[in-house]
Amino acid sequence: MNSVRAWILLFGSVSFLVGVAAGALVVTPDAPQGPLDPFGAYGDRMEQHYSLGNQRSEALAVVLASYREELDHVRSRHLPTYHAAMEPELSALGVRYGVMIRDKVLPPSARRQYVHESEGLLQIQDIPR
Repeated sequence: MNSVRAWILLFGSVSFLVGVAAGALVVTPDAPQGPLDPFGAYGDRMEQHYSLGNQRSEALAVVLASYREELDHVRSRHLPTYHAAMEPELSALGVRYGVMIRDKVLPPSARRQYVHESEGLLQIQDIPR
């Protein structure tokens, strides 16, 4: 293998094979990824693991649907209190970031307009003179 052409062909072939191997390792499946459905995934695993027939699979689907419905009901009952508990902290964050936008992002000529337009949304104090 004293020929330069042989070395180039060998190097090109090896590079090609390494690229194909790396591509095969990195490639993701073409199956579309839908939103995460933990109940559906759990039901599918149960059906496969326990080899459930059609009748038992339908019963499992009914049970999981009922479980999901009750979980949603519990969440909906507790969500208003959860949001009420977060409200003071969220308001403080809104004011803090509103002030940052006003003072650090906007040019001085636009600050008064920003305060005026955000009135009622954010409790930003007017710009000191």
